[in-house]
Amino acid sequence: MSKKLTYTNQKGDLFYFREVSGKRGVRIVCSQKGSADDLSAIPETHEIAENPNGQVSCRKKRKSNITQDEVEYAESILPSMMEPNIHLFVEKKKNALIVYMKDVSRTKKLAGCLPGNARQNLMLMANQLTFEPVLKFELIDKDSRRFAGFRMCYIGPGEEWMFLREGRVCDLVEDLGPHIGQESFYELF
Repeated sequence: MSKKLTYTNQKGDLFYFREVSGKRGVRIVCSQKGSADDLSAIPETHEIAENPNGQVSCRKKRKSNITQDEVEYAESILPSMMEPNIHLFVEKKKNALIVYMKDVSRTKKLAGCLPGNARQNLMLMANQLTFEPVLKFELIDKDSRRFAGFRMCYIGPGEEWMFLREGRVCDLVEDLGPHIGQESFYELF
């Protein structure tokens, strides 16, 4: 008997995968409950994906023009620029890197006021906070690896990105990253 494929998301939740048939054919779904027909592997054409807030899915592999080096650079440099209360998530899209943030500083104050263990309260509350998009680095020239840097604009309904400047992704990350979670973020133009 082969071992069942499992995946643990950033919140520590365990997921199993199985195939289901429907009107649009066979697809792979994930569930937190195991069953006898769970898969031991997914096809080469698919990948396990997790969104910034821990939602897990199995989808067809997506091609991206963003290099793994660019992703790893953002993931390694950005956390060192943040205060300990700021948590980040970097997501690779087809032609962009999106940086998400959640600030647990207000949660720390509240966790200490609740009955019980403050550390456990904080962990539970931090898992309930959601990541919000704050920066986007969009590839505008594949050959020269030039990106356009945007910040989230919170005026008006829905997601709106405000263009800031162009450059190499490493320069944009180093220039714009330190403003995440700071008042200066809202002064970026």
